[in-house]
Amino acid sequence: MPESSIQWLTVRGGGVGLDPASGALVRAQLDPDGREVVHAAGDQGLLRLAVPLPDYGSHYLDVGAHGRPDVALGHDEVSLTYSGLTSAHHSADITVRLELRSAPEGLVVRARVHNGSEAPIPQVAFPQVTGLLAGGHDPDARVSLRASAAGHPPRVEVSGSDETRLRLSRGTVWPLRQLAMRPDDASFLETPLQRYYGYGAFEFSMKWLDFGDPRGGMTLYSRDRRYTAQGLLVERPDRARDEFVLRWIHFPTIEPGATWDSGDYVLVLHEGGWHTGARAFQEFAAEAYPYDAPQHIREALGIRTVWPRIRHAPVNFAIDELPRYAAELADPDLGLAELCVWHWWEKNGLPVVMDPRLGTEEDLRSALSRCRELGVPVSLFVSHHLLRDTDESPDEWKHHNAAGQVVGDDWTYGLDFLPRFRVPFMGTHAMVRGSLLAPGMREAILAEHARLLDLGATSTSWDQYWSWFEPNYGPHVDGRADEEGDRLLDVGRAIHALVRSRDPRGTFSGEMITEQKVPVLDYTWDWRNGADLDEDAPFRYVFPHVRLNANVNEHPRGALLAFADGGLINVMPGQMHSLLLAQCPDLTSTLRRLAALRRRFLRFFCEGQFHHVEGLTVHGGHGRVYAHEGDVLVVLVNPTDQPADVRAGVDPRAWGGAAVSGHPEVVGLDGGHRRGAEHGGYAGTLEPDDLVILLFTAPG
Repeated sequence: MPESSIQWLTVRGGGVGLDPASGALVRAQLDPDGREVVHAAGDQGLLRLAVPLPDYGSHYLDVGAHGRPDVALGHDEVSLTYSGLTSAHHSADITVRLELRSAPEGLVVRARVHNGSEAPIPQVAFPQVTGLLAGGHDPDARVSLRASAAGHPPRVEVSGSDETRLRLSRGTVWPLRQLAMRPDDASFLETPLQRYYGYGAFEFSMKWLDFGDPRGGMTLYSRDRRYTAQGLLVERPDRARDEFVLRWIHFPTIEPGATWDSGDYVLVLHEGGWHTGARAFQEFAAEAYPYDAPQHIREALGIRTVWPRIRHAPVNFAIDELPRYAAELADPDLGLAELCVWHWWEKNGLPVVMDPRLGTEEDLRSALSRCRELGVPVSLFVSHHLLRDTDESPDEWKHHNAAGQVVGDDWTYGLDFLPRFRVPFMGTHAMVRGSLLAPGMREAILAEHARLLDLGATSTSWDQYWSWFEPNYGPHVDGRADEEGDRLLDVGRAIHALVRSRDPRGTFSGEMITEQKVPVLDYTWDWRNGADLDEDAPFRYVFPHVRLNANVNEHPRGALLAFADGGLINVMPGQMHSLLLAQCPDLTSTLRRLAALRRRFLRFFCEGQFHHVEGLTVHGGHGRVYAHEGDVLVVLVNPTDQPADVRAGVDPRAWGGAAVSGHPEVVGLDGGHRRGAEHGGYAGTLEPDDLVILLFTAPG
């Protein structure tokens, strides 16, 4: 489109160009050199609506293609009002108002949609940004996949110098590699050219994203505090072009006569990597979502998890043996805050039923009492977001898809299955999704957690503590179909308050953190390893004190990596076999040393800022950097089986700090002083599975 028709807005980090005729964001240029990260044709606007017709179910209306706005211009401010939208197939009495304004935090965009038509609008794509440019295309780059645990998405890694990436809060998308098709590939609907990430779990667990490369990019985040059904769609419209489209998709079901409001979205342009974009979101999120965990959880090295049994397999230990595991945690030098007990129940769903092969509820009550006498808090893990597919589960509690079907999950366990998960011949653990939009289910869940505390538990932990990605179209929903997440938060807040009222050491934990859950969850229980915390780095950056768990088996390496990334070490040697710590001397020795180091440098972990690798240069090892009141801490690990020559340096000016001066203090895993300090860094040999800490103290 002609440059003369573009309306330019000066924003944080650069400038944004808008096509007033279509309502499309057509340019985005970075300061100071004018490098473009967006260059779009302008035929697609910032908002698109799904408007299904009886004979055209995928019919849509786009403000760029199907309407012309009334434009009001102000100083670094534009409002666009579309009074009706018309395609070749349909005219709809729908009013859309888009507002864009430059603010100190970035470009603030907002949409309001009033449905004056006679049919509901089931989906809104806003904001949608087309023409995102990619650079750094390396023809020799390679993609590798690592298998997921328990059905979770696989982790994707790219080797080579292909640097274009979409960074999400707990995952990375490599669009040049993952959204690719051969020129002769005629796959169904060209679906390899798109990925959809539902909000609230896995990769897209924070309403924030950053598209770009180490030279610079674009951050987009939401200030809307609702937890409604939504997700992110990333597409490559033309397999032959290195351009991409981002669409933030909502499922509000705007009824006739109703108005939908998107809330504020903020777009920030920046030089450098994604850390700058995360810092921009932190300015909003740190105040909006305060962390409220007990002090002993904030300070702890980790927790301990055990399995009395694995479902569909023989018992590991009877429930009256639980105090044996608790007794090991009573040693304060281990730094383990509480004991989490999985699979003590017979089956998922409500009510929660004690597994009779482990003992009786009175046996459980007695075991919990003895753990309390040892001074060890116990958290009972429960799974009731999935319901039993039997008459035990009321129909009105069940989650329905748009076709009116109950959504099922057939989960199995047991180390002797072939294959080990969702085996074709076993269906005894068939479940259906429950919905927190059912008021009776919410009340039953809260009552069950209260009963567990009455039995003697100090804490509770919620399996699958996330809202389903799709709306609940069941006939008995209590609210809009997309609002299960808000009800989930309501119940979580009530459990959190209940647990804390019974015992100040009580915690409420669960799977899948989001920014809204930061005030609710004291820590996470996810299937995440120490090596996986690198994928969580943006979340850790925005919320540096939130305890994201890292599962550790009997090998000490996982504990070292988890410590470096500030994770809450979830100690589970033997995994589901639940070995005692006495059987794992190497792990136990490592935990004692790491607990002492965490206490020694606690201010960096509990009060400081996690910077990931921002400003850090490391060769030959794994490194992470923290800052606190001008002081800088670097953790270096050799997570290999061979000695490694490691060199490291740090420049705090990358995040606006002062350059380090002099030589750091170098502390080894045993707490003693090590050699290797250099001006501004370190050079030395680390033995296999060894660790050193560099402390740079600001002058004065």
